[in-house]
Amino acid sequence: MSALQDSLPHARTRYGKQVTESIQQTRVRYVVLCVAAIATPFIYPPTWPLVLLALASYAIRMFGVEGIYHRYFSHRAFRCSRPVQFILAVIASQCGQHGPLWWASVHRHHHQNVERPDDPISPRQHGLFHSHVGWVWCERYKDTDLDRVPDFARYPEILWVNKHYTLLMLAGAALIWGLAETGAFGSSVTGGAALMWGFFLPTALGVQTVSLVNSVGHFRFLPGGYRRFDTDDDSVNRPLLALFTFGGGWHNNHHRYGASARAGFAWYEIDITYYILRLLAALGIIHDLRDRLPDDVIEEGRLGGMLGARRIGR
Repeated sequence: MSALQDSLPHARTRYGKQVTESIQQTRVRYVVLCVAAIATPFIYPPTWPLVLLALASYAIRMFGVEGIYHRYFSHRAFRCSRPVQFILAVIASQCGQHGPLWWASVHRHHHQNVERPDDPISPRQHGLFHSHVGWVWCERYKDTDLDRVPDFARYPEILWVNKHYTLLMLAGAALIWGLAETGAFGSSVTGGAALMWGFFLPTALGVQTVSLVNSVGHFRFLPGGYRRFDTDDDSVNRPLLALFTFGGGWHNNHHRYGASARAGFAWYEIDITYYILRLLAALGIIHDLRDRLPDDVIEEGRLGGMLGARRIGR
């Protein structure tokens, strides 16, 4: 990641920190989301329209985290115009995991200090609970370190999204409620049911599944995963987690070559985010998709005979 940051424009400009909310607000929001999600099926028993609404809402939020916060704002795995960049940031703000610059700054910090004492999400250093959720509750990480994301901190509209992500998330919740009240989800779906199944439940599930990448994705001793690359960290590829996180669970692949727009390297490693990004690229919405793997990565991972591997053309 240091090599990445050295190549970024405006890398020497100092931006300081951006305060968005207090740690108490973060904790309250987290608890409210979890409690509301647990209560959802008891208050409004599941129906097919509600389940489909939850799945669609979850998909938008998960792509927002993995495709936008992670592969774009954290690793610059593709390029897009400034208006598209703003729209993507607004969409991703619905995920309930702070703003794009906060997310990217913490993630870059993680890559720079992986498995060392200063890595906030290392189970090796801090234990599973802290890596899963405990670090989010710490005062130390509540503000956005803009100097870790100078390439995006220079855009005032992205700074605005990062500061007002809670307002944008609540606006999204209000939109879901309003659409339900107009009958957009069917006559049987009330505004209250849509709010619970379309906002609280999928947002809380998204927060927890992404947190699992931080915890069990860096805990190699649990079953259900494999390591394709002998990296210095404890990252693990977990197929089931990769399915629920739209590719984020291919974590050992990612830590070997994080600049890629794809996390599933082999043809059988399902990466929903990558498929969506390829579609957006084909439609001309994004461009310069960095999806070709270097020769050394292909050789090290023994990927040469697998249809999912693509080489960099130089």
